[in-house]
Amino acid sequence: MKNKLPNFLIVGAAKCGTSSLHNYLNQHPDIFMPSFNKEGVNVKEPQFLIKNQVKERLHFGIWKWEEYKSLFNKTEKYKAVGESSVFYLHFYKEAIKNIKEKLGHNIKIIIMLRNPVDRAYSAYQHVARGLVEQLTFEQALKIENKRLEKDKSLTPMVLYKEMGMYYEMVKAYSESFNDVFIILHEDFSNNTDKVLKNVFQFLEVNQNQKIDYSKRHNVGGTRWKSNSLKKILMKENKFKRLLKRILPKMIKNKIWEKLSKASTNKVKPMKKETREFLNNYFQENIIKLSNLIDENLTLWKK
Repeated sequence: MKNKLPNFLIVGAAKCGTSSLHNYLNQHPDIFMPSFNKEGVNVKEPQFLIKNQVKERLHFGIWKWEEYKSLFNKTEKYKAVGESSVFYLHFYKEAIKNIKEKLGHNIKIIIMLRNPVDRAYSAYQHVARGLVEQLTFEQALKIENKRLEKDKSLTPMVLYKEMGMYYEMVKAYSESFNDVFIILHEDFSNNTDKVLKNVFQFLEVNQNQKIDYSKRHNVGGTRWKSNSLKKILMKENKFKRLLKRILPKMIKNKIWEKLSKASTNKVKPMKKETREFLNNYFQENIIKLSNLIDENLTLWKK
């Protein structure tokens, strides 16, 4: 039997629960999704179908067609084969073109959406845990326009507002493919079992498969106590490189976990005036999206 290429994709959006969904689907015996390649590198998000948009900005990714195909070796026994690259939603024009060219017109599309205000703040906290983001959330929002053009070291994740303008993205996918399944983050969080059964039905696999969804993946909620401390702990140096070589992986992970806990605080709630600004910013887009997908998104507008 021949290896299968993806017949479904999770295309985004970032910070909407895609990591958890990826890992839950991977527990199903009829579903295959890549997680690590033969070198042990995380390939959960290959981003191959938008490589021209992101390959200069990401530290990870699959940029060659042969390498992309190799992620799906030994998939002949699976009914559903997929991958989850969250930037496919934002860069929808290139993604849709390449999906049709490489994977065909009949592929199933899963889109996860979250209140764009909360998604923006979650994305900021995610980026701010690394060395790239040194600004406050409010400062970052003010200079978002053309930010990527000015700084080539930035990831597209810093488009905190732009990535939450879902309407055109969802419309394009809905018009381009016959099978598009939309999951709202709130439903996924509050009624995971029901949503998963609906996803299994969409993918035409056994709906009654037991899944352990007690663990959430790629969860944020913490922030470095200071930028100075963040730089000390995250920047590479000779001493850190030596420790990486001589310490077993389990010990390294335990040390990093303890240092992180001691050096971070819980994320503070978004400022009231910032939330009001973003609510107004997204309001029209939310109304259009609500009509497009026939979902009541009233709670998003509060």
